Amino acid sequence: MGSEAPSAAPHAAGIPVSTKRKLMNKPLLLLLPGVLALTSLVPPAYKTYHNARFGYHIDYPADFRPQPESDNGDGRRFLSADGQTVLTAYAGYNALDGGLAADRRIARQGWQQKHATLTLDQLTRTGYVLSGQVKGRIFYEKTILKTNTLTTFLWEYPVARKAAMDAVILHTIQTLQPSVANEE
Repeated sequence: MGSEAPSAAPHAAGIPVSTKRKLMNKPLLLLLPGVLALTSLVPPAYKTYHNARFGYHIDYPADFRPQPESDNGDGRRFLSADGQTVLTAYAGYNALDGGLAADRRIARQGWQQKHATLTLDQLTRTGYVLSGQVKGRIFYEKTILKTNTLTTFLWEYPVARKAAMDAVILHTIQTLQPSVANEE
């Protein structure tokens, strides 16, 4: 009890077991051809954007730079430090006769005009999701219809950041609170 059984391979992969234990809770240093990157398994910190006009709120990575709110107050953009990853959040009234399906069709056509390759095109009970690639970048657009208001967020980022962005997008999906502008 309290002792470890002897290991048949105390230096598996050339690293002593005692060293492996010390490294398990440390940031991971990755060496790639011509690139040195320090990654941590710690999830990013987030801040919350509250939109006054439409009443929605959404989390964004704390190290992103918020851009000025749009002139009509419907949303804003958030940029990574290098400007390569962008979150756009906005809302608007559902004024189309065709409802959610019509809005989705228009959004899909917009991506197709940019020659995007759609990998996800899903209509849900409360909204839709469009995702794909265009010019070496991934986009993920989610729209929710609530009380006749469409609340949308759009992530755009380089393909090389996909692995890192999956968890960030999931967090955004889980924390988006759609518009409450017309609720009483």
